[in-house]
Amino acid sequence: MNVIYSLSTIIVLVMFLWVTYNLPSVIVGLREWFKTKKRQETSLDAEGSTGDLQPLVSIIVPVKNEENVIERLLENLVNLTYPRKEILIVEDGSTDSTRQIAQKWADEYPSLIKCHRNGESNGKPSAINYAAKHATGEIVAIFDADTMLEPDTLEEVVPHFGDQNVAAVQGELETLNPDENAITRLSVLNDFIVNIQQLGRDRMNLFVPLLGTNQYIRRSVLEEVGYWDSNALSEDTEISLRLARKGHRVKYVRVKAMVEAPAKLRSFVKQRMKWLRGYTQAAAKHVGFLKDPNWKTLDAQLMLLFPLMLILGLIGYVMAIYGALNSGVVQTAGIPIVQVLGMTLLFLNVLTSMIVVAATPKNAVYVPLLYLDWILLASVSLYVHVRALLRKPQKWTRTPKSGHVTVDAA
Repeated sequence: MNVIYSLSTIIVLVMFLWVTYNLPSVIVGLREWFKTKKRQETSLDAEGSTGDLQPLVSIIVPVKNEENVIERLLENLVNLTYPRKEILIVEDGSTDSTRQIAQKWADEYPSLIKCHRNGESNGKPSAINYAAKHATGEIVAIFDADTMLEPDTLEEVVPHFGDQNVAAVQGELETLNPDENAITRLSVLNDFIVNIQQLGRDRMNLFVPLLGTNQYIRRSVLEEVGYWDSNALSEDTEISLRLARKGHRVKYVRVKAMVEAPAKLRSFVKQRMKWLRGYTQAAAKHVGFLKDPNWKTLDAQLMLLFPLMLILGLIGYVMAIYGALNSGVVQTAGIPIVQVLGMTLLFLNVLTSMIVVAATPKNAVYVPLLYLDWILLASVSLYVHVRALLRKPQKWTRTPKSGHVTVDAA
């Protein structure tokens, strides 16, 4: 058996096992997605009313050079109908008019909005840690500056904390500017796939990661786990792993928030670079948990293999093309395991596209973007992990926001 065939067999087998492991959560998530309409889940799970449960919610918004979107968000937050809330804006070294805009709103609503300035501009994790230590609410909510919410968002989220086993809640994310260009349309497709996976993972009681915005966590739990890691590239993933280790539950709910997707390729790639290396960074930091694992930490580590699976997939396809062009390297004797598993993976790949189209038929025209996105993500993952092996540093970077909206977000 030649070397290329052996490597191909290993790569395809590993990918097949990983995809097979994750497939049930996708199936369950898809079933739940079709069963429930948007904004109905809370009424099913938590009776859709806060009732006597009205804890103070501390809303934290980290901002840096967000003059294009900060005023829109502050207006949105002021108009939330939940009565017991405080809004903490933490300004992180802006060079535009963000600080002045935030202070104007704080002056107008002094009992509701507090404007803080982080002493050290070191990215979002540092900023939200600074604000969290000034929070007085039982529940801490995190929103990025480009987020838009519906007025009753908190009324729909808070009842889930009536279950004392729920330490944190992650809401659904959708794209504000899907029709801006092909790059933002990619985010729509990715959002759908992520939402399906999150929904399935929640229903199967698996690891549910926080996603950075539209997320809520008990302040007592934050204090227990030590807040966010200021050095993490993906601080939401990293703290999710610590929650899993402690046995805390993160619940996923279909309470929608809308966020802006990068419209420029450079910003899109840099965002993905941060996420992909951040996943691997978090997994590597917490690999020691496997010495004393629980099911969720083990599941989390398997899920966070995604960036490496992208790389294996890219290598596997390159080797497959090489084998097709050089018939001498392909083994034909015996059971063609590479061909069988490869065809199975191809079927599952096509099935993903069919799911996207079945859920939203108008997205059919954009399905080819899924494959371009996969190639781009795999290439980016390979690049950032080669840099990691060469010990090249990567710092936390913000994604610029333009304020563009192409949907009705009222």
